[in-house]
Amino acid sequence: MTANAAETLPPRTNVLWYRQPARAWVEALPLGNGRLGAMVFGGVEKERIQLNEETIWVGFERDVNNPIALRNLPDVRRLLFEGKELEATALGSKTLMGVPDKVQSYQPLGDLILEMPAAVGAAEYRRELDLDAAVATTTFVAGGVQLTREAFVSAPDQVIVVRVAASKPGRRPRAHPPGALPGRGSPTPIPPTPAR
Repeated sequence: MTANAAETLPPRTNVLWYRQPARAWVEALPLGNGRLGAMVFGGVEKERIQLNEETIWVGFERDVNNPIALRNLPDVRRLLFEGKELEATALGSKTLMGVPDKVQSYQPLGDLILEMPAAVGAAEYRRELDLDAAVATTTFVAGGVQLTREAFVSAPDQVIVVRVAASKPGRRPRAHPPGALPGRGSPTPIPPTPAR
């Protein structure tokens, strides 16, 4: 990108950013598409992305349709057209809401853990949520390489996407030999499936 091209880009104003990873769930960056959800914590050596999906919740399946809602809808509309918003709200709250009028709590689907043990001692940390693009990004430098993790949830594709990139192709920082993680012993090879 040339300097002139960079100058023509609009400034990103709707960005939440932080200089440290989330320590608790309420500090994680939320992503979702109405069916799938993720909370991105922005860890360095160990990234935690809590996953959610709309069918995982406490309770049991039940019909929450209110049998009296349809017959009360004309009265709620009439009150609204007469300018009686408070009365319309009261009647709608009493007769149009699902039964019961409270929803069950969603439960977490699970945690996606991305381990990057070579990122020990990372510097230049930044974690952000671009509210316009709905992308959570974590960047830091480790071993002379800038690492970037981006996450978003696609509505058309119904998928949670996590992309990990390094500033130097093929130069991912390593603190130990490939395939061996400290404290976990050597990797166990998977034997090939015998021919039948």
